[in-house]
Amino acid sequence: MSPARAPTTRLTGLDGLRALAATTVLTYHVVLFSRFAFAGRFAAPLWELKGGVAIFFVISGAVLYLPFARAIRDREPLPDWRAYAGRRVARIVPAYWLALTVFALGPFAAGVVGPRVLSYYGLSQIYSSSTLFTGLGVAWSLCVEVSFYALLPLFAYGASRLSRRRGPRVQVALIALAGLSSIILRSALSGSLTAPIANRGLTLSVALPGFLDWFAIGVGLAVFVAAREADLDCPRALVALGGRPRWCLVLALLAFGLGTPFQHGDMFLPWYGLLTHVALGVGSGFLVLAAIAPDRGPRPSLWVRVLRGSVLTWVGTISYGIYLWHLVVLELISREPHARTFIGVLLLWLAVLGGAIVLGAASWYLVERPVQHALRRANGARGARARGRMTEVDVSVQSTLDPLNSSGVPVDHLA
Repeated sequence: MSPARAPTTRLTGLDGLRALAATTVLTYHVVLFSRFAFAGRFAAPLWELKGGVAIFFVISGAVLYLPFARAIRDREPLPDWRAYAGRRVARIVPAYWLALTVFALGPFAAGVVGPRVLSYYGLSQIYSSSTLFTGLGVAWSLCVEVSFYALLPLFAYGASRLSRRRGPRVQVALIALAGLSSIILRSALSGSLTAPIANRGLTLSVALPGFLDWFAIGVGLAVFVAAREADLDCPRALVALGGRPRWCLVLALLAFGLGTPFQHGDMFLPWYGLLTHVALGVGSGFLVLAAIAPDRGPRPSLWVRVLRGSVLTWVGTISYGIYLWHLVVLELISREPHARTFIGVLLLWLAVLGGAIVLGAASWYLVERPVQHALRRANGARGARARGRMTEVDVSVQSTLDPLNSSGVPVDHLA
């Protein structure tokens, strides 16, 4: 077993990127409610703002797989899946349950409390056409995230076993295969490169198989970061782009722009055609690469400095709450969609953003952070009891091991 390396890459730009992703989704819903997204030359770019979800998926793939990628790189035991599962539950479930309960008891949540209530609280409503569009509107993406969380340790286990036998390239091949499977599925469901998914496979396209390519981009970036930390060989093009965040930003905007003409109107994000879907994933991948690649030179680029700014970092910290609550705020302010002027849209956007930030901050400081701290204390107490039961021989052996975890990083890092 090789000695564990302390990670050299700080993913400090991802909170700022989360802030931007949450804001784009919020903006899309505001312009949709204002009928502003249905007319004018800016309609198609406004439709694509919902693609902020793709940024969240790529970030999840990168952040959550990075400890596994480091362990596979160093040929060490994988992070404990039970601790991983506990952190995922603490990160997602309490805040979601609170938001869903408030939504269910409000005046606009008909159908949540009833025979299918467990599907909403269990984040499984996307698997039935009768519940797909009910409940908390943004929760469909949480259902996809949760299924990815469950799959990831299994994928890492398989990648670890095969990498030990056949070399590290097997891991990259498995990631590519996962992404390719999603593209093949979407192509089969739509029957075209550009046509949206219609009439068949509507529910399947919303589930994890339809989004494995977005997650695979993030997982691949995690492998890249782990390799760069250890000064291992990486594709030159990826190294060059990672060292030039401005290029990544330009390429991301170009990818998003190329996907715009093939949208065929505004529709539910999972049902877009293959080209638009791939463009959103590739563009999001460039944005995440710019945020997580090691700094080149003594001073980060302007784009990276913007992402690491204190305001965006704080907004990114509470972005999960913003994502959960912004539709509740929007529907409280504007119960029915109706046409607005540009000034009206701007005022509504400011009101919804302000309300979502207030509720997102309350969610973070009163629910999310206390639950996560309680989990850390519980894990620390269990660890202390376990250490208290160790024999002197056990202590002498344990002292030679990494005191944090098998990947060399604290186990409480949350996506």
